[in-house]
Amino acid sequence: MQRFRLLASTLSLLALLGVVGPALAEPTDNEQIDNYIGQSAGAQLAQVNSVSELTDVDPNSWAFQALKSVVERFGVIEGYPDKTFRGNKPLTRYEFAAGLNAALEKVNELITAGNADRVTKEDLATLQRLQDEFRTELAALRGRVDALEARTKDIESKLFNTNSKLDASVVMAVTGGGADVSRGIFSGTAFGASPPFGDALGATFIPGGIANTTFVSRTSLNIRATFSGEDELLVRLRGVSGQDMGAAFPGIASGLGTLFYAGSSFGTAYDQSTPNVSTNGISTVQFDKIRYTSNLFSDKFRIFFGPRIDIFEFIDTNSFANNEEVDFSSGFLINNPLTTFIFTGAGGGLDFQLNDFIGIRGIYIAANPGAAVGNPLVNSNAFGVPFGAFGAGGIVGGQSIVSGELEINPLKTASIKFTYSNFTEQGGVLGFLVPGNITNAVTNAYGVNAEWAIFPGFAIFGRYGLGTSNVNVVAGTASYAPISTTTWQAGLALPDFLIPGSTLAAAYGQPIRTNVGSAVVPGGATVSLVPSGTEGNIEVFYRIQVSDRLSITPDVQFILQPVNSVNSNGLTIGTLRAVFTF
Repeated sequence: MQRFRLLASTLSLLALLGVVGPALAEPTDNEQIDNYIGQSAGAQLAQVNSVSELTDVDPNSWAFQALKSVVERFGVIEGYPDKTFRGNKPLTRYEFAAGLNAALEKVNELITAGNADRVTKEDLATLQRLQDEFRTELAALRGRVDALEARTKDIESKLFNTNSKLDASVVMAVTGGGADVSRGIFSGTAFGASPPFGDALGATFIPGGIANTTFVSRTSLNIRATFSGEDELLVRLRGVSGQDMGAAFPGIASGLGTLFYAGSSFGTAYDQSTPNVSTNGISTVQFDKIRYTSNLFSDKFRIFFGPRIDIFEFIDTNSFANNEEVDFSSGFLINNPLTTFIFTGAGGGLDFQLNDFIGIRGIYIAANPGAAVGNPLVNSNAFGVPFGAFGAGGIVGGQSIVSGELEINPLKTASIKFTYSNFTEQGGVLGFLVPGNITNAVTNAYGVNAEWAIFPGFAIFGRYGLGTSNVNVVAGTASYAPISTTTWQAGLALPDFLIPGSTLAAAYGQPIRTNVGSAVVPGGATVSLVPSGTEGNIEVFYRIQVSDRLSITPDVQFILQPVNSVNSNGLTIGTLRAVFTF
């Protein structure tokens, strides 16, 4: 009982600490250190000149009188910046000792300053007894503070950079599939695999059982630095190993492959992160993204630029179909392949959120910004295949795209985006070779992208794209009428399906297909560019969120009339994907 009488007699002094509450199980030293760090970072105590300033202390309560006594007799009291006292916050013995030590120091200050009349003999006797009783805890607290300071200095000395942080992801997948071994698909001509034109320019038969089961991996390391707290410099290192089914059956899924994080038949990564994808598990690491973003004038206006940026990070985004690591694996289903046709290079743009309902964006990207003169090894199609000695590079005059987007948010859970893109290619049309000596092709593409989370556990989304391409050729080699193309996709998602954080989703879509187009070749013959079939892509996945750092995703894809050929047998592809983040 003696201890409780002492605690009761010094209630007013404990107000200096700011809390009185029930005893709790004593945490470990590390937990207490973490608590102290969190308190010091999140809610600093501040001087209060009057108890009436504390909004959570009832003037009619005994606590109010005790706190008032501290102010009147000692001239001190501490509360939180929001003018609360939080008197019910639990108190540990270490916190009690810290508060007692602060009270002793204040009393000494008052005595030294000649204010001893404010302190009675009874007060001093009580303090002396408390000081003796908690001598061990006070000594332990001093030791722990010293240890904490030493530990903090050691951590600071080992930091990578106080302005930077590192995060990473690793995607690993096993994929396999094919068509009937006695049948196959028709893909590839003298002009290469040309998905928008399908078998219109001829096709080569590929046996359906040619594909192997493969192991694919992609590792990404992101270094993020800030200089003002409202900006970010991102430097990404990425390496890819392994090929998907698109390497065996070129041209499927608009030539973007069934696993966007894998290697293609051209030897490059579909995401253009590396030009040399190995098949032995060794990844060649490239600096595949370097961009800087910053708020300008306000947090609603953002600018971005860099020598290597991705268009789909800013344009045609979608909450349910935009990230090949966590949702659809197919390169076709993560974006509108027309409005984001040239999807990486040097450039910049802006993002202006006018209000909660309307936002506008603009971006310009040059695919080969560093080419000073025409270079057949640099001027290649959208997927890394050289067109030959055509055109030039540089920031302007070569392959480039300019896009603008208007976003409307009628609801907090719904958005619709209208996109216009104009892109110029050198030496080919829609990323592929066609008859004649092509100088360049200019395409105007229009797109709409919509999503709506109707319920927390049910959402729908879709995209539609329409493009018109005008082809310029060397006189006498061929002539082209305007080429009209379309693409579309639609799907649904069930967030938190069965397991919190997990998602079941499905989508169906048509990759880029030519609907109107023809060429007149030397001799006067007219060649149609309209394929015989219409490719349809179906993908279903279930992402199982094992933990905050690991997800496992079974995925199945069905490709109907591959490469827009009515004679192609359908493909079935199964993938098991694991994604690690840290």
